[in-house]
Parts: sequence; C-alpha cells; structure tokens
Amino acid sequence: MNCFRIAFSMSLLACSLQLAQAAGFERMYVLDCGESETKDVSANWSPGVNVGQPRLFSDNCYVIKHEKGWFLWDSGIPDAVAEKPEGVSVANGLLVLKVTRTLQAQLKELDLQPDKITHVAFSHFHGDHVGNANLFTAATLYIQNPEYEGAFGAEPAKFGFNPATYEKLRANPVVKLSGDHDVFGDGSVVILSTPGHTPGHQSLLVRMPQSGNVVLSGDAVHFQENWENRRVPARNFNKEQTAASMEKIADVLKKEKATLWINHDSAQSASVPHAPKFLE
Repeated sequence: MNCFRIAFSMSLLACSLQLAQAAGFERMYVLDCGESETKDVSANWSPGVNVGQPRLFSDNCYVIKHEKGWFLWDSGIPDAVAEKPEGVSVANGLLVLKVTRTLQAQLKELDLQPDKITHVAFSHFHGDHVGNANLFTAATLYIQNPEYEGAFGAEPAKFGFNPATYEKLRANPVVKLSGDHDVFGDGSVVILSTPGHTPGHQSLLVRMPQSGNVVLSGDAVHFQENWENRRVPARNFNKEQTAASMEKIADVLKKEKATLWINHDSAQSASVPHAPKFLE
C-alpha cells in the first residue's frame, strides 16, 4: 500500500511539474510565410524517387506569446517577393518562390511591430527561413555555434547562406548554443539541436497546455513521405547527421507524445489553424 501511495504521489508530482512548466506559455500563431514550387521533387528532396513530379512546399513562421515576451521562429521568404505575383526563380530554376501575404502585414494584424519581438530563432539560415530576419534587430538571437560560424563567417555561400537576408542581426544580442536549449526556462519552448540539413540546423519543441505538444521540423524533413522513409535530400550538408537528427526527433515525439509539424508539407500545413486563430 505504501508503494502504491508513493507511486501515486510521484505521478501527481509529475503532473504538477508539467502544468508548472507550461504556466508561462500563452499562445502560438502560425503565419503563412510564402510557398515554393519545384517541377521535379527528385532533383533534390527525394533522390531517385518521384522523378519528374512537381511539388508545392508551404513555408510557415511561428509567433509565440510567453509571459516573458514574444518569440519568433523562422521569418519565411522575403516580403519583397510579394511584389512579383509570378514569383521569383532561385537555385538555377530549381524553385519558384511566391508570397501572397507579407509577414509584416500579418504581424500588424496581430498588433505586433517587429521591435516587439524579444526572442528570435531560425531553424537554419537558408533564404526561405531568414528572408525577413533583418526586421528583428531588437530581439535576442538563439543560434547553434556551427550555424553562427557558417552564417557570419568568411564563406557563407559555401553553406547556401546569403548574408544580405540577415546581415543586420550581427548587432543583436546572441545566445550561441551547443545543443538543446530551454528558451524561457520553464520547458514550454525548447530548441532542439538537429544538424544535418545545415551545420547548425535546429528544430523546436513547443509544449502547449491545451493544444498539446508539437515539434516544428524546420528542414530536418520536408514532407511526410520523406519522413516515413527517412529520406535525406541530396544537397543536405551532412547525410549521417540528418539521419541521426530524424531519429532524435522520433524519440522526442514518442517521449513527449508530440505531433511533428513539417514546415514544408503543404497538405499538413493546410490542416493547421493559421493566424488570427491561435493555439493555447
């Protein structure tokens, strides 16, 4: 009986701790930060599979309201692309980028100016994720050491980075990371180190009291079929790291009973409530 009481007490304690961890989290908004389309998904994303098949990729940004401030995860395709309804061709024609609603306009609808964002992190520094990064010069930047060295070092182009999209962040307060990091110290928003797509790629675990736990993939995986088959895109920085990061995410999903939100999976993205709706 004493053992039962101890076990029951420990269970209650665990539940109490989980609720306490989520206490600072208030809500999360999902913003539409553009889309991109390829005529042949096998050219990079699924080598040898789906040859010649086109694919549409979604591109989301995420804004989290916490009692300690506003946190932005990814900033999408540059707002300037919205000026060209036909889109902008990049990567030697591999992709066509389009933006129908600018990030700034969507933030304004939430009564948010860029300088109200106090914390910012990017899954990685490719242009469709840091396209509007220069707007957020008032925020503390959270970035893995290898990504910082690649993005702000001598050869950013070697990693597919374009400093023009994020150059103003050089003056930001920076927290350089060497692994996972609890942003607010309460377990509600946790950066996960998931290298492979780029040297310091990272994903995000968000624990929501009412809506449940989710992991925001970044580009650790691009769409559900690739996730199920653990496929590694041809142009990833490191194949072995990518595979290990996918297994790490799978372990986190199981442990946290979390759902994987794949940023570029347009079918899944369409099923997720976007701003002005929010998750709690």
